Amino acid sequence: MNELTAFAQLVFTIIVGMYFFLHLRTDSESERLVKDEAKDQAEGVNALRHISLNEPMTELSRPCATSEIIGQEEGVRALRAALWGANPQHVLIYGPPGVGKTAAARVVLEEIKKSPGTPFAKDAAFVETDACVMRCDERGFADPLIGSVHDPIYQGAGAYGNSGIPQPKAGAVTKAHGGILFLDEIGELPNEQLNKLLKVLEDRRVMLESSYYSRRNRKIPTYIHDIFQNGLPADFRLIGATTRKPQDIPEAVRSRCVEIYFSALSRSDIVKIVAEAALRCGVAAENGVKETIADYAANGRDAVKLLQSAANLARMEGRPVVTVSDAVWVAKAGRYKKREEPFLKGNEKIVDISIIKPK
Repeated sequence: MNELTAFAQLVFTIIVGMYFFLHLRTDSESERLVKDEAKDQAEGVNALRHISLNEPMTELSRPCATSEIIGQEEGVRALRAALWGANPQHVLIYGPPGVGKTAAARVVLEEIKKSPGTPFAKDAAFVETDACVMRCDERGFADPLIGSVHDPIYQGAGAYGNSGIPQPKAGAVTKAHGGILFLDEIGELPNEQLNKLLKVLEDRRVMLESSYYSRRNRKIPTYIHDIFQNGLPADFRLIGATTRKPQDIPEAVRSRCVEIYFSALSRSDIVKIVAEAALRCGVAAENGVKETIADYAANGRDAVKLLQSAANLARMEGRPVVTVSDAVWVAKAGRYKKREEPFLKGNEKIVDISIIKPK
């Protein structure tokens, strides 16, 4: 009987030992595979980081100061007045696309940081978002604008999820804390998010909820307790830009903001924008190219894109100077509609010495 018991114990010991041995071997193999996969992914990401393209002319020609913003002197002055001093205000900017709303907001913030008594620090953030892509999940799993909570059941919740810990995730309003949140096409924001945004503007914080959160759960880190009990900070100034008419924007938003209007660009404004872009990017052009582009471009963004395409066409064909025919061909290829009253009566072929030649 004793021998039978000893034999049974030996068999049980061998089985348990084999189980743990195989378990450890499996864990070790899984860990090795994870490390190998992580190494391969890291090498792939690093390889991508070494690949870059030159910036398009639309980026290179962006204004770096308010003096470089063409055709919006009154709008820029009004924007500076709204943000100046110790009590900056929320702002709504109306205007057509491509007239400088985003550029103005960015460079005005940089100037305002230097104003006396301003609450904006030197490193105040400028967070640029687009309402067209700020969609939230109906179940509240993800909200890139306001913020959300990744509950333990959320896919990819990681170690916290395995421990049953909800994870708060900051949205754009918190990332803009202490600075500017520039919300492009604010008129496209869904009503649900718009109401949340208005609440944040009033409270200057984001309150998050989760059915998995408990004050008594000691596993939850202190900082997460603090977020659920006191909220995420979100004290910023909103600059909302829109191509819609004022009556299309909810009154609740308009009542909280200073309203500023940017005008459509005139032909002379577009000529100046083309000339400035050519100078910055080293494009040589005939007399009449700037005016021809202005005949077709409805805004500054279109003008710069037409100039770049015309310059690329000339270089592709081995010519150092952009011609009027290049500009016309590019405009027609893109099906740009010509203005009713063209700039030029003649068709001069003299190189415009005000535009530098490429090196």
